[in-house]
Amino acid sequence: MNQYKKLAFNTVIFALGNIGSKSITFLLLPVFTRYMLPSDYGKLDIINTTISLLTPILSLQLIEAVFRFAVDFRDETHARNVLSNLVVFSFLSFLFALALYPLLSIIGIFREYKYYFYGMYLVGLLNGAIKQFVRGLGLVKLYAVSDIIFSVVFALSNTVLLVGLKLGVKAYLLSTVFAQTFCIVFLFYAASLWRYLELRIDFKLLKNMLSYSIPLIPNGIMWWIVTASGRYFLSYFLGYEATGIYSVAARFPALLTLVTGIFFEAWQLSAMEEFGKEGYSQFFKNTFRTFSSLMFLLASALLLIIKPFMQFYVGESFSESWKYTPMLILASVYHSFASFYGVNYTASKKTFGAFNTSVLAAGMNIAVLLLLIKTIGIQAASLSSFVAYLTMWTARIFHTRKLTQVELDTKHVVFSTILIVIQAILLLTLKVNSLLYISQLVILLIMLFLQRKYLSNALRFSKMLVKERKMIG
Repeated sequence: MNQYKKLAFNTVIFALGNIGSKSITFLLLPVFTRYMLPSDYGKLDIINTTISLLTPILSLQLIEAVFRFAVDFRDETHARNVLSNLVVFSFLSFLFALALYPLLSIIGIFREYKYYFYGMYLVGLLNGAIKQFVRGLGLVKLYAVSDIIFSVVFALSNTVLLVGLKLGVKAYLLSTVFAQTFCIVFLFYAASLWRYLELRIDFKLLKNMLSYSIPLIPNGIMWWIVTASGRYFLSYFLGYEATGIYSVAARFPALLTLVTGIFFEAWQLSAMEEFGKEGYSQFFKNTFRTFSSLMFLLASALLLIIKPFMQFYVGESFSESWKYTPMLILASVYHSFASFYGVNYTASKKTFGAFNTSVLAAGMNIAVLLLLIKTIGIQAASLSSFVAYLTMWTARIFHTRKLTQVELDTKHVVFSTILIVIQAILLLTLKVNSLLYISQLVILLIMLFLQRKYLSNALRFSKMLVKERKMIG
């Protein structure tokens, strides 16, 4: 039970911080969609997407290595070498990014927002590195508080710059830089990081870290292709306005990703600590059964309410974006499952295995996009994401059996998948609202009945969360 109690404790801690930082762009969506045009929102998304591509490549995925090695080396001497390597390498990565400007400047938005772009890249890289270092040391409360600080600063800054001064895209970019900088300063002092910081490189340790992280680079690129490349296809074939509408649609399934992200950070830590020990397979199986049941139920409930909610929540210019959420909701479910299984690659340090399944998913994503984008437009990006993540998870089920033996309740997963696919199709095709919502509610009730055998586990885990939350309070 100590495994589950520790998982519950860490989940609560990460939830306290992540609920704010991971949902802040969603909570501010009514503001963004009323003070920005779809084309502006599309440009903003392309900037964010490009940063998410360059960061793992130019940093050689060393941020991922920092977390993994910080978990192993929590004594001050070794931890100092881990952080120092990363800080020095982060600034080298920034220089690499500057060298790419002649290439990036070919695209107009990068010429227009170059200072904001590079500011976001640098502080985002440093903040991500420091956060993973702190999390690896087990300082999860400080990690959570830094996320809360990000949310507050980001929201206040956008209120002043976007609503007050009406700076548009620049308001969002500046707010991101301000919020990331505040987080860096906070963690540096709150965690006394100056004790670990030396401007030198431990080349022996760096070699070990790079041997772990470099295989993650192509995997990171493949993840980027699956997650974000659709934005570029939409911008090229349909324009920035289509990208903006799709980006708003993607914010709603991100609610599922928020739940996943909160739990996943705790799960990743627990899996690394328990991997290879007796009982790990049973721990993995029980945790996934509960997790998957909750994800299926949350997806079904979200599909029930998504259409009327989005039509009310976003600005009129983005009103059609609800049409692209059903397939993105399905994609989020299988994204979470693929990530859950992917932790075995990190825990075993056999990271090359993650690349193979990611390549398969990336290929499926691009194939579906190219095949359908001229026929069904924006919907092609949503459908391709669903197909890609489902493919990735299926491949990882079989591939990770080489690392650890885990049983899967196949009937439960297959029936649940069929139900939410039917629910998504009905949402897109039924025009009579009364019939639509009745059918949606019936499917949700069937889903609830199907998940009943695992709900008791979820309830026990929830009781642990409440208990741990009271202890924290």
